[in-house]
Amino acid sequence: MTNQQPNAVNPETDQLLNRVYRQKEDLHYEVRDGVVFVITEQNAWVQRLLRKIHYKIPETSEMELDKYGSFILQQIDGKRTVREIGENLGTAIEEANNQLYDRLLIYLNHLEKNEKYIELV
Repeated sequence: MTNQQPNAVNPETDQLLNRVYRQKEDLHYEVRDGVVFVITEQNAWVQRLLRKIHYKIPETSEMELDKYGSFILQQIDGKRTVREIGENLGTAIEEANNQLYDRLLIYLNHLEKNEKYIELV
């Protein structure tokens, strides 16, 4: 799959680019100066136990996304296709155009399968 030939896309790739994702309802994040900070509760049983015996365990943790991840996560709204997100990303961040859809699909798969921040509509 190449980004230089958008009209010469095989059917499997075209199907991937037409996918629509939405953020999961339990995803919490803040945007500060254009950067997304994903907020996760620290609520495992051992963390709750350590807090009861007065260890300083924060109730939440934050993960800062880079400019690409921040832009992409904010674009996921349950309406935009992967193709539209890629076009918006390529327009907003010029250097993202190098292997745009290959990297975008890998990142979306990571957000869905590993981080569990998004899901297919």
